[in-house]
Amino acid sequence: MDLVEVEEGEVKILVPAASLKDPSAGEVFYNVNMEPSRDIAVCCLKAYRKLRGSELTIAEPLAASGVRGIRYAREVEGVREVLLGDVSPQAVELARRNLELNGLSGVVQVELSEANRLLSARSGPGARLDVVDVDPFGSPASFMESALRALKDGGLLMATATDAPPLCGIYPRVAERRYGARSLNVEYCHELAVRLLLGHVASTAIRLDMAVRPLLSYALQHHFRLCVQVELGASKADECLNQLGALIHCFKCGHRELTPGGARLSEKCPVCGRRIATTSPIWRGRLVDRGFASMVLDELARSRFKNKRLEVRLALLLVEEAEAPPLYYTLDEACRRLRCPQPSLARVVDELRSTGFKAYRTHFHPKGVKTDASTQAFLYTVRRLVKEGAS
Repeated sequence: MDLVEVEEGEVKILVPAASLKDPSAGEVFYNVNMEPSRDIAVCCLKAYRKLRGSELTIAEPLAASGVRGIRYAREVEGVREVLLGDVSPQAVELARRNLELNGLSGVVQVELSEANRLLSARSGPGARLDVVDVDPFGSPASFMESALRALKDGGLLMATATDAPPLCGIYPRVAERRYGARSLNVEYCHELAVRLLLGHVASTAIRLDMAVRPLLSYALQHHFRLCVQVELGASKADECLNQLGALIHCFKCGHRELTPGGARLSEKCPVCGRRIATTSPIWRGRLVDRGFASMVLDELARSRFKNKRLEVRLALLLVEEAEAPPLYYTLDEACRRLRCPQPSLARVVDELRSTGFKAYRTHFHPKGVKTDASTQAFLYTVRRLVKEGAS
């Protein structure tokens, strides 16, 4: 294996040279473009460690080069144990070399093991973990149950999904197979993808008498990332069940709505009367905890990461939209419907607020707006601003 040394965060690691051009080209997977995601994950763990107030035990069962787990051990204060696993002997060998390179052999263990098997071994009383990070190439769905079972009460589950085409409505049946809900190709597809992921995680947890509470959920560079706290108990699971529901969407007029689970769904749009599309179960609740996101932002602001500007900008938007209404609109789609030029995003947000609506920018789309205005009110606002600008 032709290896090169790269620096990421506070560590140095060996990775296949071919992976720097194509992450899957080397014998061991390494994606340099996911460095911002790993930076944010480090800051999530720093924030969680402060909230937890105790040492952390962490598992990353799909370790590849081991960079994520090695960074956790080096950069997060109070990490007692990191357990890495992979089914590839080459990956395990490389991860062990990277441990030695960073002097972490005493803190981090590497096992040659299938991910579900490794996590199942930590699912019994006294063996459970504080943090599980599931970072696969593709979908995390097949690892969710074993990841949840391996967590303590109050533990942290982090997960990545890179299967954007199914989650964004290009392959809706694939999403239905993997996540139990069909995706839709809509303007707010990135938020819908995160809600489908959370719906799958919550549904899995509820079956195990567990609940999940999202702390940080986002889309970045064609992947989706979840950070949720897990709570044990049937009563908690019942409360979590209330956060699941259905989405209805009208492709004719653009009306969209999240409805509670068990609500009777009409086949016709309540606005224009056309046939609607539906999907369930999906997560109806908040995607971000504002307090936690603010802590992550503080950690990012103090960092020296190479991609700090991008990461801080993302965190600022996450804090801003933490309490925003769901299901954003985009100026692209609005002006396509209206057949008009686009006003500035700032003007649209200001105008909506001045007329009594809530309005926020969103990290999901550079021209996206989250608002409690109806589709018709949003389109009316955009049309009026365009006419005023032309007069």
